[in-house]
Amino acid sequence: MSSGPFSDLLRLPVRLNGIELARPVAAVLGEGGGLVGLEVQCRDGSRRFLPAGAAEIREDEIRVSSALVFLDERELGWYRHRSARSPTG
Repeated sequence: MSSGPFSDLLRLPVRLNGIELARPVAAVLGEGGGLVGLEVQCRDGSRRFLPAGAAEIREDEIRVSSALVFLDERELGWYRHRSARSPTG
């Protein structure tokens, strides 16, 4: 998906109180094509899952209220196997 709502979303930083914590690398989509969450790459290089319900998507950022909303690699794997991912780029 080179154009459309998810490509714009993947350009936004994930921030907590103005501090960039991560960057989205893929949108995780449910069966109907709705956003379930985001696969993000954190500043430490790890990949995590950010549930859509735990994020506030704004014009210039994806805002989270806590770094604890990121799910680890095990949970990310669960979502990878049960949902579709939007193409990156």
